Amino acid sequence: MPPSFERQSSTGGAFSPNDTFVETQVPSDPSFSLVKDATFVVFDERGSQILGPSPKLESVFASRSDSIHEGPVYVPSLDAIIFSLPHQGIYQQQIVHLNGSTPRLGNYTTTPPVYAVNGGKLFNGKIYWAVEAGFSFPSPQNGSLVAQRPGIYELDPSTGEVTTLLNNYFGQAFNSPNDLWVDDQGDIWFTDSWYGYAINVSVYPVLRPATYRFRPSTGRVSIVEDSIAQPNGIGMSPDRRTMYISDTGVTDFENYPADGPLPRYSYNSLGGNSLYAFDVVVSPVGSYIVNKRPIYQAQTFGDDGFHVAQNGYLIAAEGGGVTVLSEYGEMLLRIETGFTVNNIQFAGPERKDLWVFGEGEIARVTWDLVGMANE
Repeated sequence: MPPSFERQSSTGGAFSPNDTFVETQVPSDPSFSLVKDATFVVFDERGSQILGPSPKLESVFASRSDSIHEGPVYVPSLDAIIFSLPHQGIYQQQIVHLNGSTPRLGNYTTTPPVYAVNGGKLFNGKIYWAVEAGFSFPSPQNGSLVAQRPGIYELDPSTGEVTTLLNNYFGQAFNSPNDLWVDDQGDIWFTDSWYGYAINVSVYPVLRPATYRFRPSTGRVSIVEDSIAQPNGIGMSPDRRTMYISDTGVTDFENYPADGPLPRYSYNSLGGNSLYAFDVVVSPVGSYIVNKRPIYQAQTFGDDGFHVAQNGYLIAAEGGGVTVLSEYGEMLLRIETGFTVNNIQFAGPERKDLWVFGEGEIARVTWDLVGMANE
């Protein structure tokens, strides 16, 4: 860029939506303004191949602007996406039915109900949820009080029945499990950050943010990573040799007053917002991860919802859009949605539609990138 470029920085503890690449001002090059108006910003020829001949971003539903949208999971047997609005006072999930001429949005209530699901994956016909909330709440079905702790829950989507799999680490409550991945052995890897406290659905954390591996068959839970400031999205490469974990440590909890407005964090641009890769090592008691290395630093805010495509490309919900990276962290493509994106999900018989869930809107991307079956 010419030396005259200028990009707004987020200051005063608040993140500015203009603190992003496409809002960069280049006075000596008026053509750069075209980037600001583009939906698809291609950084590499591979980005054009991802888009295919007729890419499209379409708004499908207007949704609540006062809540994030998290944990979307596509269920092929239902041809539907089940997702969550983790927000105070919302005690059921939602479902997007795709088995008609047009998508349909409705409520989805489980037995027992579950409050504040934040991450989810489908494995062997069951949905595994990372659940943030740690407060009792009234059932949306009959008003009776439901007791819940943050943890890992299993949903049978054919019956709506939910089972609690894990809700403590040797008697200590988890902070607020954020996202998860299920490996081929059925072990559940999950990130445990502080965002349940941030939105007031759980108490002040007692454990440092960390990533764990949980083996449901034995009940054993093991810490696998504890150096990332606020671990968030998590996924594994198609060959299962590399694990990816994103950091949203730009959210500063320690210098924010407990009685301040929600969410309970300020923005610190010097905090961590990198995506890390790890080598996966197999052992008799479960895999572990080594060789931590940063492969990408988010160009705006941080990477929230995270998925890996069938070809190994990495897709992240990042600020006001979706970022697509190579498996090595090279920026290939940016989709500018015009709203804050919390999470994403591949859906459809061929897993070629990318559904985008964010604050106030649910959208769909039609392109040529294919998701993995359990993503």
